[in-house]
Amino acid sequence: MDVTTSGGMNGGGIGEESIDARTTDDAFELTPRDVSATGSGGGGGGARKWGMWGVLVAVVAALVFVGYSLIGASTYFYNVDEAVERRTEIGDKRIRLQGNVIEGSVEDGDRVRFLLSFHGVSVQVEHTGEVPDLFGESIPLVVEGRFVGEEFHSNRVLVKHDESYEEDHDDRITEAEIDAEATATKSGS
Repeated sequence: MDVTTSGGMNGGGIGEESIDARTTDDAFELTPRDVSATGSGGGGGGARKWGMWGVLVAVVAALVFVGYSLIGASTYFYNVDEAVERRTEIGDKRIRLQGNVIEGSVEDGDRVRFLLSFHGVSVQVEHTGEVPDLFGESIPLVVEGRFVGEEFHSNRVLVKHDESYEEDHDDRITEAEIDAEATATKSGS
């Protein structure tokens, strides 16, 4: 059966056999066909390629954004003795500082001032904002802020008994409790 068309819906050229005109014997013929010759599929590859590039660029941009967010969000954690030793290295970076509030050092006013100590090294802390109800003398806590000159200025206080702190830093709590006992023993003798 030789049926030819001059274009038609299948895009065949003059003298080419129409796809619809093939016999059932030809229906199972699996020889690859040149789709560009029939006119179908022309131009679709370019749009698909640009779409894939768009997705790739979006994924890379998202990964870069997440990476920079994580770097900026990381607040380093130091014990008082470590932070004082590395003060020049830390500079004015925002950090978390762990220690014990020295008994008799708390001054309450517009800002709360107190001495924070760990392993015998102390630093003056000036805190702006509210302090937790559990805040007091001789308890381990963490302050978040930065060094300004010789003082540490904070705007966030986490008390050892705060659930979120306990979950994240159980090992540091044990270390701070041991240091608090040692400090209390020294000041009591």
